Amino acid sequence: MQRLIISGLSGGSGKTIVSLGLTRFFTNQEYTVFPFKKGPDYIDSTWLMYAAHKPSYCLDPYFLDDEELYAHFYHCTEKAPQKSLAIIEGNRGIFDGKDEFGSCSTAQVAHILDCPVLLTINCAKMTRTTAAIILGIQHFDPKLNLVGIILNNTASERHSTIIQKSIELYTDIPVLGIIPRQIKNPIPERHMGLTIQDSEFKEKTLNNLAQIIADNINTKALLERLPNTSLSKPKTSIENIQQKHTVNIAYLYDEAFWFYYQENLDALAMQGAKLFPLSLLAQESFDEQLQKQYLQLSDIDAFYFGGGYPELYAEQISNSPKLKEIKELVEKNFPIYAECGGFMLCSKSIQILENGIYKSYPMIGIFDIETKFQTKPQGLGYTEAQTITLNPYHPINQIWKGHEFHFSTVTHFPENQKFLLSLTKGHGMVKNGKAFDGVLYKNCYASYMHLYAPAVPHWAKNFVKQALEYQEKKHEQQ
Repeated sequence: MQRLIISGLSGGSGKTIVSLGLTRFFTNQEYTVFPFKKGPDYIDSTWLMYAAHKPSYCLDPYFLDDEELYAHFYHCTEKAPQKSLAIIEGNRGIFDGKDEFGSCSTAQVAHILDCPVLLTINCAKMTRTTAAIILGIQHFDPKLNLVGIILNNTASERHSTIIQKSIELYTDIPVLGIIPRQIKNPIPERHMGLTIQDSEFKEKTLNNLAQIIADNINTKALLERLPNTSLSKPKTSIENIQQKHTVNIAYLYDEAFWFYYQENLDALAMQGAKLFPLSLLAQESFDEQLQKQYLQLSDIDAFYFGGGYPELYAEQISNSPKLKEIKELVEKNFPIYAECGGFMLCSKSIQILENGIYKSYPMIGIFDIETKFQTKPQGLGYTEAQTITLNPYHPINQIWKGHEFHFSTVTHFPENQKFLLSLTKGHGMVKNGKAFDGVLYKNCYASYMHLYAPAVPHWAKNFVKQALEYQEKKHEQQ
């Protein structure tokens, strides 16, 4: 299987356009494309999934050490057919990581996977300097397998020609494509939660990106420069034996809630959970949605509430009769695991700025907690937590990693509110100047912190265990 990392010099280099475009282009050419996103990113990962018609997976050295990351990549691609390609979209600049040594950078992933790199450069207001930058990258990391350059955002044919000739004169790296400045951004508004359910829109967008690739990149030359070597079997084993189906877990999936790692869903399935996507925004009730699967809500043993954009649909959510159904289930010790947007759904209310005035929208009210949206991110980046309070999902004193991205803050919670997690890294919910996260009512857990299941191996086992216990008690009462 051939493999490729697409990176850039910084954010805004055009690597998302190239990653999505190449993924859809080769998928249209009947390649089996295995899409990956480096780093914690639900948006690009979801669009890569749509582009490939295959699940997209995360590769992040912050969550997994070198051997674990290699094993994860190997496991995701080991059944690849002959005509296949793994495309990995990097993040930030090629060498940008969490410290001055480039830890957790895209370059580190390239070395771990022995993977060639296609570098996308935003050429706005730059010509010959481009060659110097490429020479600098080669000198900075001589072991990096740089297979080609994509010149993006070029202003004219003359502009492109000067840059290409400069690169050919001073370096040995070929220019494999030149993408001219686009009159209109080919990727729609980055707040893509607005469009994930519109299949016609998604297909039109992705096929347009594939056409940009076909018109401007020498894909044949690119493939010829990619090694077609097998990966050696990893030293670290991956638990991939799926348990017998024992429980039914539903997860919210619609325009308001769609931030899920495929790895998290896979981890639950491996532990014996059958998963059912349900929409909170749909006109149909949960029962009506489940009838298509010959089930009803009483057959569901747990809920998983991921993140998303509840603020965009706050009025619709607050008027949904489904909120009352969920609250009634919680009172019966129904297991719920909620992250970020899911946490806000479980709160008493969320306040959103509308026309200069904050308006409050009631949510489920599982917790006597109110959240308020701010104009800037309030928690952004990787987190590390220690479990400080007994709960069904995370063992006491366990230290584990996650990440957060939220614009809201907690503006009210009870004075005696107990928190489950003490954050040694990250923001979470602040009380008295200290960072805490995680709250629990009965069997409902909620936090700002997103987890990545391969880095938190206890989570799926404990979640399915709670679902199974609820199922058993439910049957006893029948």
